[in-house]
Amino acid sequence: MNILNYRSSYLRRILSTIERRNDGTLIQIKLPNILPEIFQIILRYIYGGRLSLEEYDAL
Repeated sequence: MNILNYRSSYLRRILSTIERRNDGTLIQIKLPNILPEIFQIILRYIYGGRLSLEEYDAL
């Protein structure tokens, strides 16, 4: 989650409200009005620095 905090002020605000655990437990975050497919595109950009929308023209 450190990369998400560093690269996105929006996700930084959301993640700052979540209780952190160090036991390896997965945390579920609800993001209203963001489709999972769109969020996956955002994550690919945040982690990889590239944005390719060719395969997502239908969205």
